[in-house]
Amino acid sequence: MKIAILGGTGDLGKGLALRLAKNNEVLIGSREKEKAERLASEYREEGKKFGLDLKLTGFTNQEAIDNSERIIISVPYVVLPQFLLTLKNYEGKLFISPVVPMVKTKAGFSYEPFRLGDKEVSAAELIKSTLGGARVASAFHTVPAMKLSDLSFKLDYDVLVAADELETFEEVSQIVSSIEGLKPFYAGKLYTSKYLESLTPLLLNVAINNKLHTPSIKIV
Repeated sequence: MKIAILGGTGDLGKGLALRLAKNNEVLIGSREKEKAERLASEYREEGKKFGLDLKLTGFTNQEAIDNSERIIISVPYVVLPQFLLTLKNYEGKLFISPVVPMVKTKAGFSYEPFRLGDKEVSAAELIKSTLGGARVASAFHTVPAMKLSDLSFKLDYDVLVAADELETFEEVSQIVSSIEGLKPFYAGKLYTSKYLESLTPLLLNVAINNKLHTPSIKIV
């Protein structure tokens, strides 16, 4: 599969790029094409250390969209609303959101959903509302970016996926399953994204309060 990662230069974007490029063609998107090309080269060199020939190329964000039907949006939540307004040529394409709107307080991490009028919405619902005509799913919220980026680490996590259509879930499942050690589960329609996104600050608080390192989830 050909998969674009918008924001493929951040921590989570890097981890997803490294893992997905083992079995897929990955297009790293950035505001600056030169930065995306440089990091794609660095990621390929990282793969060579583990005997992997990673299929990675760098593009601007819009070029990455233009050249792929499957797009992961991995940008900081604070820039997401404005970022979405810059995108075009997205109709009918699949967008996957691992974005988590949250803030750190003195008490720990807190989930802070977006607002559309007087309604609170998840990041995935915001993407769906803004990118009319696009297919949207949410996934990867509880997979630690640090572990994804460490190719020496053997993953063993479950990934909860929200999508309005079962066909969309199946397509996302293929992407998730292409990363060794990740198993997808259907959490429900897109409105359940708010519950999936809130798992990230919950896990971070559990980690802080119990001195754990990068916890995740398994369905048992």
